Amino acid sequence: MAKKIEEVLLPRRITQRQLTRNFKDIKKQKNAESRFCFLLGAGASKSSGIKTGWELAQKWYHELTEDLTDEEFKEWEQSLGGFHIDKLGEFYTQIYGKRYESDPSIGYEEFKRMMETIEPGLGYAVLSQILTREKHNFVITTNFDYLVEDAVRTFTSKKPFSAGHETLAEFVSLQTERPTIIKVHRDLFLKPFNDQEGTQKLKEQWSKALLPIVKNFNLLVIGYGGNDGSLMDYLRDIDPKDRKAIYWCIRKGDTLNDKINTLLTPKDYIVTIGGFDELMYGLHDVLEYEIFKNLDTPDEHPFVQETKERIAGLNEKRRQLLEKVKDTNQEITKEVKEVFTGAMKYLVDAFEEEDVDRKELIYMKGLDEYPNDASLHGDYASFLYNIKNYDKAEIYYKRSLELNSENAITNANYALFLENIKDFDKAEKYYKKSLDLDSESSVNIENYANFLLEIRKDYIQADNYYKKALELEPKDPIFNINYANFLTYYLKDYDKAEFFYKKALELDPEESNNNSNYALFLERVKNQYDQAEIYYKKALELDGTHAINTANYAHHLIISKQDFKEAKKYINKAFELVKEELLDVFLELWFYRYAHYPEWQTQAEKELETLLMKGAKSIAWNFDPHIEIAKKNGHPNPEKLQEFADRISKID
Repeated sequence: MAKKIEEVLLPRRITQRQLTRNFKDIKKQKNAESRFCFLLGAGASKSSGIKTGWELAQKWYHELTEDLTDEEFKEWEQSLGGFHIDKLGEFYTQIYGKRYESDPSIGYEEFKRMMETIEPGLGYAVLSQILTREKHNFVITTNFDYLVEDAVRTFTSKKPFSAGHETLAEFVSLQTERPTIIKVHRDLFLKPFNDQEGTQKLKEQWSKALLPIVKNFNLLVIGYGGNDGSLMDYLRDIDPKDRKAIYWCIRKGDTLNDKINTLLTPKDYIVTIGGFDELMYGLHDVLEYEIFKNLDTPDEHPFVQETKERIAGLNEKRRQLLEKVKDTNQEITKEVKEVFTGAMKYLVDAFEEEDVDRKELIYMKGLDEYPNDASLHGDYASFLYNIKNYDKAEIYYKRSLELNSENAITNANYALFLENIKDFDKAEKYYKKSLDLDSESSVNIENYANFLLEIRKDYIQADNYYKKALELEPKDPIFNINYANFLTYYLKDYDKAEFFYKKALELDPEESNNNSNYALFLERVKNQYDQAEIYYKKALELDGTHAINTANYAHHLIISKQDFKEAKKYINKAFELVKEELLDVFLELWFYRYAHYPEWQTQAEKELETLLMKGAKSIAWNFDPHIEIAKKNGHPNPEKLQEFADRISKID
């Protein structure tokens, strides 16, 4: 009779196959009440190359026999109480503490070196799938390695939540769908507990966080010897009625220590397994995963495909970073430069080179070394476009898109090129494709807004895209200024425009262009000439080499003060500063000369005609004040003056 009672009180023993079938049944039946939480010890990491607690204890024990005198060693061994050579694992923390008592930081560094090169093995690859595909998404571990996190990040697209310190315990939620890793001894980089003092008692924060887990999850214990005081004592203190079942995995032939034997009750299970990897492979089989399919043909494996996509995405981010630096004319710092290797190094070198001939040689060298790099072809095409070698530019744009038709930047740049050569329908096609590929590119969105404004004259759609770009970059003063100008000159929404002018100035009060644009607004719309003067002067103080701002100030001097002598100085200076491609600025400057300076009128008339023949425009610019002043001062041909103003500024 006593024997029968004893048998009933023992935990039940099941096979690995029975355990894995349980997982299959849960998946099949979608039983919300049945969930497992994995409790992992050092044994789970052994197959990934990390020594077990017993193996480390053995190593340190041997080193202590060499470092201590016979008398010191014997005295220390006796102080352990109940120590036996067969129980090295149970005395892991005491052996560690003694081995590194002279300098605990050395022990910590040894662990760091041990784990630096470790990659998650087969078992962890399967575990990552279970944590992300099934409802069993919790791991409790006494380990402080990063194998679980690394496996999830490597083999899935999910992002795990890792609670590697007790202060994170309050953020552990049973409702989360994210893989959640709880490290009761902290993780490697947060001063982990590895000595007797640190592992003696579970931190109070963990005690509170773990209770809901053991109440709602079956614990599946793998590779854990139960030798630390903290977690084991915590589990033993919980009334079995207040927790779910524990499934304790052991290898065939292994025995359980006294702590484990007193923990397990008849509601619990002892599972005989072949090892962590073997158990995980068994789960892989019954859950009908196929992650080991095509391992011999890696290019066909989903992991490889996903990795390739991530690499491609990373490369695209590098390209976007470079484009952002280029767009804002930032200096490429040493730190930023280190990001760009391979073909991209040539892109950086070309960007930094000012001499056109040397720049082209850099591109040629890069294309010779990387003939199949789409970005390099695309960037070279943009270079050719900028030096007006349009035929050759188109060849390289097309080659770039043949190599990678999904590059958002190249599609956007090709659209700009097509717009320039007046192939508008085709340009719009590529603008749209660039936005399909990258709907979050504020630069591409605004470029398309400009196209809708200037080419399609679709102000409603242009407004939508300007606002979308601004939503993505609300703190970028350039986007605020550009939208303010659109509101002023096209929608005539002056109150709203002023809001964005002021916002741009708040964001960057030391930017010359922000001050100059607001000055124009104050002058043209508000008729506040004195205020405008302040902002004009500040703009030129900030940047005295800005051709447009210099021309705008000349305009201001003429219409607000009729100071033709001073204005003449700024017009001449603007001519010296203006770049060849800024035809609209040339138009304005020659108009001022035609309107107000008799000595220039003959040449100015010829220059204006030439510029207009080239398609130059200065849309929505108000020349009326200049015409009024010129007529008052006896301009010889006011009709021609009006004609030029209309041809320059009127929207087609």
